[in-house]
Amino acid sequence: MKTALNLSFLFLFLFGLSVFLNWPFIALALFYASPIMVIYTIYKVLRHPEEVTQTFEDHFYQDHPYQRNKID
Repeated sequence: MKTALNLSFLFLFLFGLSVFLNWPFIALALFYASPIMVIYTIYKVLRHPEEVTQTFEDHFYQDHPYQRNKID
């Protein structure tokens, strides 16, 4: 999953760079290829084999041990 996220960030960076440097052919090619990158990233994130064991009500973030504030 980390590779897919890094590739999508690199893809967005290259697209922004090509627009900034006024390279229309590369920008259009990346624009037309963007649905493939979106589908690939979504597929990799959804098919990630690690199962989530914490609930949203107990842990607000998955990547930080922040305990959710309970409001009674």
